[in-house]
Amino acid sequence: MGIFVTQKAKTTINKGEETASTALSITGNILYASNYPTDTYSYWIYFPVSPSSGVSSVQLSPSTTAISFEASSEGIVLTNIYNYTLLTVTSNQYLQQQTSGGQTYYYYPSVHAAFLALQNVVPKNIFSVQSSPTTCASSSTVNEFEFTYQGTTYCASVYYDFAFTFPVAGDALVGSAIAPAGSTVGVVVLFGPSTGHNVFQYQTLTITITPNIGSPLTVSQYVYQPEGTVSVIG
Repeated sequence: MGIFVTQKAKTTINKGEETASTALSITGNILYASNYPTDTYSYWIYFPVSPSSGVSSVQLSPSTTAISFEASSEGIVLTNIYNYTLLTVTSNQYLQQQTSGGQTYYYYPSVHAAFLALQNVVPKNIFSVQSSPTTCASSSTVNEFEFTYQGTTYCASVYYDFAFTFPVAGDALVGSAIAPAGSTVGVVVLFGPSTGHNVFQYQTLTITITPNIGSPLTVSQYVYQPEGTVSVIG
């Protein structure tokens, strides 16, 4: 019996170490939006993450999770910028759902749909979206960018740097800010006017997500030369 108890404890400790070291993993491409070479503005960075193998769920509430961004060549370090999430939003016209095996899963079909839903969560003095804009130009007080969703052009205005998350696929727990096993969560860093004046090319960008369990997930990517409005950089 003593040997059995010791072995069980060892198994539990090993499992705990495995879970603690691999809470999240990146599961897709990193998208970097800028308007280079037309001008010198960076707009946003997006990438999807999922609970790692062996992890049943990860709490991704802004109160328990931290996201930081660093562009060392520019001397830009943004810490604890995770302020909003769409994981807790239970319904809107952009949130889609799919039923499989008797279970309903929630998701946003694209990062652009998430932008439209986000405007109902974030104060308008921090982030807002307008349809069919007459002008969409960045300045010293706001960073603006255009995007198209279902044939309509929108202008998004970002006044401060912040990060947000949204369900991409497989989330059956919308409303709780918990990412269950098998789900995918989109992570977006939106740049305000001060940071947006930099185009992050020819340097390494580092984004770190620190969840409530396990060690942080650090995503580092060297940006060679982003062109157009959206570039896959990793």
